[in-house]
Amino acid sequence: MNAVLLGYGTIGKGVEILCRQVDGLDLKEVFVLPQFVDLPYFSNNGEEMVTREDTDIVFECLSGTEPANMLITKALEHGKHVITSNKAVVSPNLERYVELAKKHGGSIQIEASVAGGIPFLDAVLKLQKLEDIDGYEGIFNGTSNYILDQMQNNGMALETALKQAQALGYAEADPTNDIEGIDVFYKANITNMLAYQTKNDTILPPLGISKLNTKDIELAKENGKVIRHIARSVQEGNEFATIIAPVFLSKDNYLANVPSNYNAQLLHAHSFDQIGYFGQGAGQLATAQAMLANALDTMDGTERAIDLKYDKKVNNDLLKEDWIVRSGKDLSGLGPDKAEDGYFFFEKRSPDLIGDVQKIDTDAMIALWK
Repeated sequence: MNAVLLGYGTIGKGVEILCRQVDGLDLKEVFVLPQFVDLPYFSNNGEEMVTREDTDIVFECLSGTEPANMLITKALEHGKHVITSNKAVVSPNLERYVELAKKHGGSIQIEASVAGGIPFLDAVLKLQKLEDIDGYEGIFNGTSNYILDQMQNNGMALETALKQAQALGYAEADPTNDIEGIDVFYKANITNMLAYQTKNDTILPPLGISKLNTKDIELAKENGKVIRHIARSVQEGNEFATIIAPVFLSKDNYLANVPSNYNAQLLHAHSFDQIGYFGQGAGQLATAQAMLANALDTMDGTERAIDLKYDKKVNNDLLKEDWIVRSGKDLSGLGPDKAEDGYFFFEKRSPDLIGDVQKIDTDAMIALWK
C-alpha cells in the first residue's frame, strides 16, 4: 500500500522511521511547511497528496486543527484510510469523520490520539463488543504526572517542576494545554465517544493542576495520599458523566503509583470488574508505533470499526464524589462538611460544586478526595 505523511515533527519522523520496517508499505511523500518544499519527496501541496488516486493511507501528525481538518476531510471524501494522532482535531470532528469514512469507503483510525503507545482505545473497541463499558479512570497526560511526581517525591514547587519538565522535553514552551487539563479534555472526549459508542456531548471543562502547591502536597502526605491528575468517567443507561481534575488518591491506589511521565488507565465493566493499562502516553516512537499498528490493521483488513450509534447525554449527577477545596474566601454558604486551615471538605456532591466554588473564588484549588 502507498502512504503519505502529513507533518514532519517529532511524531511524523517516528512514523517515517517505523514505515521502513513494514513490508508492503511504501511512504511516498511528506507534507511539510513551504520552506522545506525543496527537500526530496517533501511537498507543501497536501491536498494533492491526500486525494491522489494511488494514495491508500494518510498518516496525519500535524498540530492544531488546520490545515489538519481540511486535509483529513479531503482524504476521507476520496476514500482514503486516515490514521491520526491529532487529538485536538479528532475530538470535535470524530462524528463527522466516521460518517465520511462510511460514505466513501475509507476509514478513520485514532489509536495514537489517546494514551500514546498504550493500546487503550484498541482495548475499548474490543471489550465493548461483548458488553457495555461502565466507565474508566486514568492518567492521560505525562507532563502533569511528571510535575506532580516531582512535587510529591522531591518537594519541588510546581513552577520548578514545570521548568524541569520543559528542560527534559516533557512540556512545551507554552504548557497551558498540559497543566490546565485541555489535553486530557480532548482525550476524555474521544474516549467517551468510543467507550459509550455515542455521538459527542459536552462534558465539563477540565480542572488542571496549576492551582496546586506544596501545602496541598504536604496535606496529601499527612493523610496517606498522593495527588494525581485524573480523568474519571461513568456510564449508566443512556447517560454518562466525566470529571477531569486533580485527585487525592490513597497511596495504595493503582493510579497513585504511576511514576514520572508515564500514563495509566483502568477500564470498568461487569464481567472483568477492572483492567489496567500502563506505559508511555507520548513520545516519538511510542506514538508512531500506535499509528503503524493501525496501518497494519488496514493492510490486513482487520480495522476495529468506530460506531457512534447512540446519542447519549451528559448527566453530571452520576458522579457524586467527595471534594477538597483550598480557598481564602468564605465558602461556608456552600455547606461544607468540614473546614480547617483554609481547606473545605464536601461529601457526595455533584460536579456542580465546581461552578459554585468558582463563583466565589476563581483561584480556589478544587480536587477530588478519594
